[in-house]
Amino acid sequence: MSTPASSSPADIPIPEPGTFTPHTYEGGCHCGRVKFSVVAPPPDEIVVTGCNCSFCSARGGRMIYMKPESLTFTKGSFDDLTKYLWNSKTGWHSFCPVCGIAVGGEYQGIYSINMRCFEGAGIEVEKLKLHWIDGKNLIPRVDGA
Repeated sequence: MSTPASSSPADIPIPEPGTFTPHTYEGGCHCGRVKFSVVAPPPDEIVVTGCNCSFCSARGGRMIYMKPESLTFTKGSFDDLTKYLWNSKTGWHSFCPVCGIAVGGEYQGIYSINMRCFEGAGIEVEKLKLHWIDGKNLIPRVDGA
């Protein structure tokens, strides 16, 4: 199920704690260097974000965005991952330096986690509601990269 492309990356859905029935999902990178739990809406209410910018297209993630209080690392942290700053360098993406899995990132105090990193949650990522960002046309390239 897909929603129309956003007119702005600022339209990304961010579940506000206290406005949904909380479900806890557990996940991590492939090798287990980092593990985390996320408090998010139930599967039928989760909205993941996809983007067609050059970076997101290459990695194929489906991101769920959240306030920091919704994410708890149970092993390691973002500091144990490699951070990649691209374009405006105002946000970062992280990946495991051991197994290479794109885990998540941060932009202006909002975290993202790749829903493909949730293990044993019984969630079929491809069946979740999709909020599409036309990053190829909406996110201006500021550094020529």
